[in-house]
Amino acid sequence: MNVKWRGRVSFFGKVFVFLTGIVVAQGVQAVSQQKVMGDYHLTIYEDAQGSVDGIELFTKLADREAFFGVSCTRMSPFPLLQVLLFNDEVISESPRLLKLRYSLEGSTLQSDGLQGVLKATDSVEEHSNKIRIEFGSVGLGSMQAMQEAYDELLDKLAASKTLKLELSHRTLGNFEYGFSLKGLGSLLTPYRDICR
Repeated sequence: MNVKWRGRVSFFGKVFVFLTGIVVAQGVQAVSQQKVMGDYHLTIYEDAQGSVDGIELFTKLADREAFFGVSCTRMSPFPLLQVLLFNDEVISESPRLLKLRYSLEGSTLQSDGLQGVLKATDSVEEHSNKIRIEFGSVGLGSMQAMQEAYDELLDKLAASKTLKLELSHRTLGNFEYGFSLKGLGSLLTPYRDICR
């Protein structure tokens, strides 16, 4: 599960910033720091006053163009969790709503009301799927309930070492990804308030 891309961290950092789009918004001035711990790369963004305004954490599968990441900014009430697939890893040429189940540390697969919202891009510059992992509205009728659900999910991810994701669609089939979570918790903890 070790990631074999240490020398290309800055390149992938730029790619992830470009693709997530959540942190690159008004108010964010510049990248202030970049760190690597375990299998995760952290990029920290500052506002005009030098305060931390947003973070991005991501990892990549060693032998596939598949990424998993978490982005948080003070401008958004929820963190953004995404799976990014490029080139041969692309699973759909059009937008889709995917069923999602996950397990941590090899536990039983569960949904917890999560779904995958797939956005497809096919241009000369980019061939990708960006799959946003989000809670459906069923059972989470208020903003506070949604915030608590994301907070609990982040706590689970930060305390675990492995994440298995199963994405499925009736016409596309099933797709499984196993991501390392080593380093995520340590890098996320100092900036946890931004993800609330």
